[in-house]
Amino acid sequence: MKNIKKITMYFIISLGFLSALLFVGCEDDDDTAIVDNTLIAMVKTINGLDFNSGIENVNVNATVEIIFSHTLNTDLFSSSLVFSSVSGTVDYSISFSNTNSTITLTPTTSLEYETLYTLTLPAGDYGLEGKSLEEPISLSFTTAPFVPPVFSLSSDASELEEDNGTATITANLDKISESDITATIVLGGTASETLDYSVTGNLNITIPAGSTSTSISLTSILDGENEGDETIVLSLSNVVNATHESQELIITINEQLPKISLKGVLALTWDGSGSNDGKAIHLIANQDIADLSIYGLGVANNGGGTDGLEYTFPVMSVSEGDDILVAREPGLISTYFGGCTSEIEHVLQANTSISQNGDDAIELFSGTTVIETYGDADVDGTGEVWEYKGSWAYKFDGVWTYGGVDCSIGSTTTQSSSCVYPICAQALTLQGVMAILWDGSGNNGGKAVHLKAQKDIADLSIYGLGVANNGGGTDGIEFTFPVMSVSEGDDILIAREQATIASYFGSCISSFEHIIETSSMNQNGDDAIELFEGNGVIETYGDVNVDGTGESWEYAGSWAYKLNGNWVTGGLDCAAGSTSTQSSSCTYPACN
Repeated sequence: MKNIKKITMYFIISLGFLSALLFVGCEDDDDTAIVDNTLIAMVKTINGLDFNSGIENVNVNATVEIIFSHTLNTDLFSSSLVFSSVSGTVDYSISFSNTNSTITLTPTTSLEYETLYTLTLPAGDYGLEGKSLEEPISLSFTTAPFVPPVFSLSSDASELEEDNGTATITANLDKISESDITATIVLGGTASETLDYSVTGNLNITIPAGSTSTSISLTSILDGENEGDETIVLSLSNVVNATHESQELIITINEQLPKISLKGVLALTWDGSGSNDGKAIHLIANQDIADLSIYGLGVANNGGGTDGLEYTFPVMSVSEGDDILVAREPGLISTYFGGCTSEIEHVLQANTSISQNGDDAIELFSGTTVIETYGDADVDGTGEVWEYKGSWAYKFDGVWTYGGVDCSIGSTTTQSSSCVYPICAQALTLQGVMAILWDGSGNNGGKAVHLKAQKDIADLSIYGLGVANNGGGTDGIEFTFPVMSVSEGDDILIAREQATIASYFGSCISSFEHIIETSSMNQNGDDAIELFEGNGVIETYGDVNVDGTGESWEYAGSWAYKLNGNWVTGGLDCAAGSTSTQSSSCTYPACN
């Protein structure tokens, strides 16, 4: 009989895709057909990737999947498969799917880092109906080295209003950790915890294993002080089981004044005044207030602690920006102030509780709650920086300044005293004059005039300066200020060489809100300085008709500065040999 070649084809289908095995045999018609008895591992993956022996950097949470060509004897297969490392056998779970032709192997716990693992299965009859694995399987892989998670901080707000603003601070991991992560959140910045903000939650944080974040919250506190915007700076330290970059998270607390705040406290004494005539408290309305009677005052005498609410404002409305003076003797203090009482919108009669002697703290109340304090209710102010006996204290842009103890004694009006109450002073005043010489200053680098805005000034160009050289009398206006506005409390520096003096002052130069350069500043330390409003002189340092050489007000190689209403000097040539004001023997007072 003629031989006829036959082609026999077998198709094996597994896990939803077609795998074809083509077997070709030449046989006679009366020969027996070849039957396929071979078990084949067709597809091997680890964590979804092709699993070739020797693969490296495998995740410690590994899953192995092998797809075989035939249905398996699950009991025999499971008992023969070995999963091991140098540390011994590995516990795992195994599941079968796709008519038991696919196995999925998962370790019961995470594998060790940087460790060689081997999966072995000897040759054997693991398929049903006699299907045999003819070659043993041996697959090895190495796990990846440990890479700790990265710790970082984030906030849902970069700015907070001062009154009860809230920010949620979240500590984040970039991946899940198998261990607890601990760290400390460090608080810094210009804002103070408990005074400017509160913290809800523990600053010693823990992110449990399996989690990726935890959070705390910050809530701002309205403190009644005009401190300007403040910052909270957050960073991480003492991080365990994670890494972190050098990071600072900055949150700004935007200044928000209460509706009313303290502006000045007074215990003045002048010729002819009685013991109570100069006692007053000055306040400013920061917003419109429909009913002022919800506020009050108290005097904490002699450091004995708070005396509580002692004076309640009358029922009345005030407007934003209004000045309010609560005076023991309104008529007498108004006379002492002269025409400047027109600067104060409301002058109110105080009761006898407004009894401060210049060493007593002052408390401002909203209802029965203290919202601002001048001084310290638990400290007698005698000898303290905030003492105001025979004088006053006044707040410029959130910073208290002082007239100097007993500075009003001997005067008959505030204008004739050595410490004019600021609301009664000229809007612009001299604060310092300079003819400083130091290493590298040259002849002109240290020539400047320092001025202080006592009030808001809409147009500074109505003012000017003149240098009266060598006692030859006034030279008139030699410098006119530019058209610009300045705010109460602003420091203004008129400099011959801005860059030179800025370098000498260092970081202190930032204390000047405005710096203006002009060649008109040509004083040599023996020349008087005149401040003009319009064409009229409103203040003079020195004497325009006297050469200052040898005079008490000479400032050659040095400076003069107005301190508590009185002029002081640094000492002749006191800056010689220095390279900065801070390294000199006479640091400019604004830089102390």
